[in-house]
Amino acid sequence: MDSQYKIKLARALVTMLRPLIRICLRHEVTNAEFTELVRLTYVDVAYEQYSIPGVEMTLSRAAVLTGLSRKEVGRLRESLKQKDSVVKQSPNRAQRVVHGWLNDADYIDENGLPLTLLIKQKKQGKEHGSFVSLVKRYSGDVTYGAILDELNRVGVTEQPDDNTVALVNYAYVPNQDDLEQIRVIATSTSDLYETALHNLEAGVDQKRFQRQVVYSHLDASLVKPLQEAIAAKAQELLETLNVKLAGAKRQTDELQSKDLKRVGFGMYYFENQISEGASTGEAATKREAATQKDDQQP
Repeated sequence: MDSQYKIKLARALVTMLRPLIRICLRHEVTNAEFTELVRLTYVDVAYEQYSIPGVEMTLSRAAVLTGLSRKEVGRLRESLKQKDSVVKQSPNRAQRVVHGWLNDADYIDENGLPLTLLIKQKKQGKEHGSFVSLVKRYSGDVTYGAILDELNRVGVTEQPDDNTVALVNYAYVPNQDDLEQIRVIATSTSDLYETALHNLEAGVDQKRFQRQVVYSHLDASLVKPLQEAIAAKAQELLETLNVKLAGAKRQTDELQSKDLKRVGFGMYYFENQISEGASTGEAATKREAATQKDDQQP
């Protein structure tokens, strides 16, 4: 593959990954966990989408496609068969510190409750029974300040004063509303990618509707009314389409068809800050997928 092509592709992938990595960091998905998911997905997609018709996919072919070793492909295939253990749990360093605080005899009282710790406390010249010693024992080479900042940020710890730290929440678990929103994000993103990939490979007559209208360098005072107008128009369109889709669902139930498909339409509003010094560009309409004129009608 041409090196310039790969550079442009890499930039596009980083753009797609950035919001995903934000979700991972927000919900304490470590690099190790994410990497395992990526490896699993590479193998899953290779077997599902890139098998040669009539030819059984081999470990060797999957290894060539994914860049993984045959042994690793085999391990991941076995892991994929165990639906309840798709990701190998690997707590991040902050989680390991909290776990140690809750279980290590040096950091709990006679009732098994976590002690409020001095940040620093030396015994015979070495840190002992302190937050610094706890972090050193359970987080490896990460500084105690970085761990403390993170635990304070997520509300797991509080500091009565500058010299002490208390464990106030024994676990940081994203609330269910967050998890449900992530499920919606995942579904929407997957649907958008599937449509985009279909349009890359499909003939002109088979392309699916995919559009994006973007105007750059708009005055900030004009944004709020635009946001409201877009939301109103989008809601009106969605309600109209919902009537048609609901009617199709009722017809499907009556037909008792075996040939079933999932069909829908999505849209979204977005807004970004223009960085200072950016050149003023002409208002532009981006057409992400080239389709014939009559395909543009809802």
